[in-house]
Amino acid sequence: MTFEDELKEFIKTIPEKLEHIDSEETSKIALITPFLRLMGYDTTNPAEVKAEYTADVGTKQGEKVDFAVLEDGHPIIFIECKSAANELSTDNISQLYRYFSITDIQIGILTNGVDYKFFTTGEDNNRMDEKPFLDLNLLNLTKKDIKELEKFKKVNFDVDEVVSRADNLKYRNLIKKALVSEFEKPSEDFIKAIGQQVYEGRLTPNIKERFGNLITISITEIINERVNKTLNDAVASNEEEQEDNNAIEVEEEINDDGIITTATEKEGYFIVKSIASELVDPDRVAIRDRKNYCNILFDNNQRFPIVRFYFNNEDHLRVEFYDEITLTKNGGKKGEKIDIEGVSDLYNHKQRMLNVIQQYLDME
Repeated sequence: MTFEDELKEFIKTIPEKLEHIDSEETSKIALITPFLRLMGYDTTNPAEVKAEYTADVGTKQGEKVDFAVLEDGHPIIFIECKSAANELSTDNISQLYRYFSITDIQIGILTNGVDYKFFTTGEDNNRMDEKPFLDLNLLNLTKKDIKELEKFKKVNFDVDEVVSRADNLKYRNLIKKALVSEFEKPSEDFIKAIGQQVYEGRLTPNIKERFGNLITISITEIINERVNKTLNDAVASNEEEQEDNNAIEVEEEINDDGIITTATEKEGYFIVKSIASELVDPDRVAIRDRKNYCNILFDNNQRFPIVRFYFNNEDHLRVEFYDEITLTKNGGKKGEKIDIEGVSDLYNHKQRMLNVIQQYLDME
C-alpha cells in the first residue's frame, strides 16, 4: 500500500473520532499519535518520540513540549498539540515560538490533529518564522499537499533539506494566496498598476471600478484558455499515440447502442477531473455516456452524479449540477440545468462541483 493509500485510510477515520474528542489529551491519543505512527515513527520508543520533552535552557526552566522527535538523542522536530475541538490560534503559535527561542531546534509543528502548521527558523536563525511554510488540513488535502507531507516520513526526512526548501515554499504559498486574492477582487494598487499600462487617461474612480471588473474577466479568460490548450494538447497527443486503440474504441461505442463520446464531452470530463483533484484523486471521477446525455460520476457510481452534460447539440451546451438535489418519484436525482456558452465555462461553476464531491466524501 502506498503512503497516499495509507494516509487516505487514516483520514477516513477522522470524522467519526472528532465526534468524541473534547480535550487535548484525547486528540493526542486518537489523532496525533496514530498520525506519527503513520509517518513511520515509533511512538512507543522514547528514544525516538518523547512525550512531555523538557526544553530547559539557561534561565528558562520547566518548558515542556508535547512531543519531540529525536535522532541520536537530539530533538529534530518539536510538536505542540492542541484539542481538535478548537481551531489553532495565535496564542498557540506563540507557545511554539518560545521553544525555538531557547533551543537550536529548526522544525516545529503546531497541530490539533486535523490542522498541521509546519514552521522553521526565519532569516534570523535563532527565531521561528512567524508564518508556517506548510499549512495543511488532513480533511482537505491536495495531491501536492500529500507529496510535501511524504517528505516528513521517517524514511525520507532530512532536516537540512526541509529547512533549505522551507523559505521558498513559504513564499510560493504566500504569493499564490496574494495572487488568488487579487484575481478574485483586484486591489486598488493592482488595478492602478495594470491600468497605467493600458489606459492613457486619468484613472478616475469610475475608470478604476470598470478596470477592476475587466481585470477579473480577463484573468478568468487567460486561465481558461491556457487550461484548454493544455487539455487539447494532451488529448491530441494521446490520440496520436493510441490511434489504433482509439479507432477500436469508437467502433465499439458505435456498436453499443450507437453511443459516441464526443470531443466536447471528453474535454468537459477532463475539466471536471482537474477541478475534482483539489479534493480527491481524479481517478475517482468517471465518465458514463448515454444517447441523450453524458454522466460524470463519483467512483463510477450512478447514485453519485457530479454533473451531467447535454452536449449532443454543439450549438446549445447544457449542464445539470447536483449540489442541490431534488428526488424524483422513482427515487432518481434531479439537479439544476443551466446553459453554458462553451465547455470552459465549467470552471465558473467549480465550487458547485466541489460541494457535491464533498457531500459524497462526507458519506464515506
